[in-house]
Amino acid sequence: MKRSAPQIITVAILLMMVYPALVGNRHQASAELGSTPAPMKQLQDASKNLFLVFSINNIGYIDVCGCKRKKVRQGSITRRAAYIGQARYHHENLLLIDGGNTLFGPDDGKKKDFEKKQLLSKAKLIIESYNRMGYEAMLVGHHDLTLGLSALLEFQKQASFPLLSANLVYADDRKPVFPGTAIIESGGLKIGVLGLTIDTIPSYFLERANPERPLALLNSIETAKKLVPQLREQCDMVVLLSANHLDTNRQLAAEVDGIDLMLDPMIELGNHKIWIDEEDSLETINNTLLARTDSQGARLGTLDIDWIEGGGPMVTLSVEEAPPAGRSTYWYERASMEPHLLEDPEILQMVDAFRRNAEFLDIEKLPPLHNKDKYLTATTCSVCHVEQTEFWQKTKHATAFASLVETGDQWRQDCIACHVLGYGQAFIAPEDAEPYKNVQCENCHGLNPDHPRDPVNHQWPSVKETACLVCHNKNQTLEDFVFIRKRPQVACPLMPRN
Repeated sequence: MKRSAPQIITVAILLMMVYPALVGNRHQASAELGSTPAPMKQLQDASKNLFLVFSINNIGYIDVCGCKRKKVRQGSITRRAAYIGQARYHHENLLLIDGGNTLFGPDDGKKKDFEKKQLLSKAKLIIESYNRMGYEAMLVGHHDLTLGLSALLEFQKQASFPLLSANLVYADDRKPVFPGTAIIESGGLKIGVLGLTIDTIPSYFLERANPERPLALLNSIETAKKLVPQLREQCDMVVLLSANHLDTNRQLAAEVDGIDLMLDPMIELGNHKIWIDEEDSLETINNTLLARTDSQGARLGTLDIDWIEGGGPMVTLSVEEAPPAGRSTYWYERASMEPHLLEDPEILQMVDAFRRNAEFLDIEKLPPLHNKDKYLTATTCSVCHVEQTEFWQKTKHATAFASLVETGDQWRQDCIACHVLGYGQAFIAPEDAEPYKNVQCENCHGLNPDHPRDPVNHQWPSVKETACLVCHNKNQTLEDFVFIRKRPQVACPLMPRN
């Protein structure tokens, strides 16, 4: 069939428009068959992925504190284990490490002997959970020494990962107590991990931790200057676990070359920050990235790293601009252990067993309770103070023990004291707890055993703020406690005084 000139021109124009697309599709098909353009292939070969997950300042937590005032009940080692399991499914090259102060809390050294036994059992549970989650290194923090070096050495035997501290040494010969470094291989990368315990621990604490052979601490900065270059020669990436004061860690980053990443607990004015504000979670000094996350296992820090050899310092992908060519990149997020997360059934079984066995106490070995006779309990008070008792029964104080029963924590030594009267003074064994359950009159007013005998000369003192702050402090409730505002909510009706 003959075509007119306009038709021929139209067909030619259409062919000119379609031809580039056809050629492009052919190149795309070639790429899918393996003939990747050279620049793209070189980029893929140069970049190695690492998904680094870390925890800091677990301070003995295995689950969420039962305090109801927490707006979001974040945490629990069971949720953490489930999250890690899911993350390993999505990230083949996952590195899991812990920044120290893991096994015990700041006040655990003040516990009575019968309470320390349970703390040791809980620490064993933490170590075994870490084994099963696949932790590959843990820093020795000063809280980890709270119950003595001998206990920590036993935990090291139990652990399938190294406990690290390059600067914790025996005072007599300056030999290290634990290995200072570890080299971990993941995804074709060699990651050198260096551990530094805070170097300002008082000498009396170090002597008490190991009386037979006292401990000492080497200067963190001098230790890092010695060991970081050695790791730098052997490894692709150097990670520093440093439980030092914030000022020291910033000095380490500024003065010690070769540290790619530092896990920083953000210790200011002698205190660990339990909750890290978003703007404080990352800081870059010199060529070192300082990363931080929340305490108590509430949130894990995660760094999704694309590592390029010689591509330091790392740059973030959380900005709109494209990263410079040839630089390693990372994406940082804090993974919150929220209530909606599933719990790892294996770890949950271990935690439940710990809770059930919390009433381990041998009645025959209990210490004498010299103050037991000084406690009257609310039952005695109710005989005369009828109106006050009826008011108290409508407050949350009167059901404080039930709130522990709801979470299965009613016999945990680290929970029970704020939900009963006279724990450790009036009773210890669970079977003796009945008259002391809930927050009672004497929790607030103090002891006054002679009041029933002679009320006029032994009147109850007024309630002081310090009585409330024992339990109503920000570490427990996550909110400021304003005494003058809260007191009216639980203040009993006044009685006329003679």
